[in-house]
Amino acid sequence: MSRSLSVVVATVVAAMLPFFGDINALIGAFGFIPLDFILPVVFYNLTFKPSKRSLVFWLNSTIAVVFSAVGAIAAVAAVRQMSLDAKTYRLFANV
Repeated sequence: MSRSLSVVVATVVAAMLPFFGDINALIGAFGFIPLDFILPVVFYNLTFKPSKRSLVFWLNSTIAVVFSAVGAIAAVAAVRQMSLDAKTYRLFANV
C-alpha cells in the first residue's frame, strides 16, 4: 500500500512539474554523493583509525573533501537549473 502511494505521489509531482529531472538532480546531490563517496571513507577513518601519516588516511580525507565540493557544486547547479526552468514552465504544462 505504501509503495503504491509513493508511486502515485511521484507520478503527480512528475506530471505537475515538467522539470522533475532537476528535482532528482538536487536529491542526488544531497543523497547520492554523501552516501556513496563521502560517508564510507569518513567512517573507515573513524572505525579503523589509520595513522595520520599513512597514505590511506590522507587519500580518504582527500576523497571526502573533493566529493564534498562536487556535491556542493551539484546542489548549486541543480537549484540554478530549477530556477531557470521555473521561469519557462508552469504547473501541469504538458498535460
